[in-house]
Amino acid sequence: MKNKTPKVICLMMTSLDGKILGEKWGKSKPVELLKESFEKVHERIGIGAWIVGRKTMEKDFTNYARPVIRKTKESIPRTDFVARKNANTFAIALDGKGKLGWIKPDMQGDHVITILTEQVKDGYLAQLQKIGVSYIFAGKKQVNLETALEKLRSLFDIKKLMLEGGGHLNGSFLNEGLIDEFHQLLLPLADGSTENSSVFEIDEKVKKAKSTLLKLTQVKKIEHDVLWIKYMRKK
Repeated sequence: MKNKTPKVICLMMTSLDGKILGEKWGKSKPVELLKESFEKVHERIGIGAWIVGRKTMEKDFTNYARPVIRKTKESIPRTDFVARKNANTFAIALDGKGKLGWIKPDMQGDHVITILTEQVKDGYLAQLQKIGVSYIFAGKKQVNLETALEKLRSLFDIKKLMLEGGGHLNGSFLNEGLIDEFHQLLLPLADGSTENSSVFEIDEKVKKAKSTLLKLTQVKKIEHDVLWIKYMRKK
């Protein structure tokens, strides 16, 4: 896979017990200040392409917008659609079944790329082409992450990719051995919930290894008593 796929850096903020952002953390001023650490570190790392799963994208960015299915009599070929190859930054969503509702081709100034499977509807593809959202196909019914990464590199020249959740998407990347670095922002906050997701979640039915070994390369205290911990994946 060398030089065929981007370097993948996973960045997540977690509670002391390994849970990722939950609504039950509340919106008090101290909690909001802790959340700001994520965007600051994201900017300091400086990667212009980031990817999240469908649930994270609709909850945090598209506000649960319903997908638009345009009327079309023609069958649209299941070939990749590159609306803007030379964009400086990219917001990438993994949305195999085409459930995200897009109304514009950018997200916070980043050009949108959505990763699909071939089972999406023609009308959905017609809408994406109409508004200028790029899309790539990475499987017939299930997304193949390695295929998706290879296309992100070859079609958009993305050399580094920031993986930012949720837990199932992170788990899928980890399960396939596709994470090169893991950056954890350990917040001075205890969750204690059994409902909120952990950083990595892998279905036991598809889990390939008992564990993944990492090498600690950095522990740094930043503002608000947050620890920035960096790991490299052991080859």
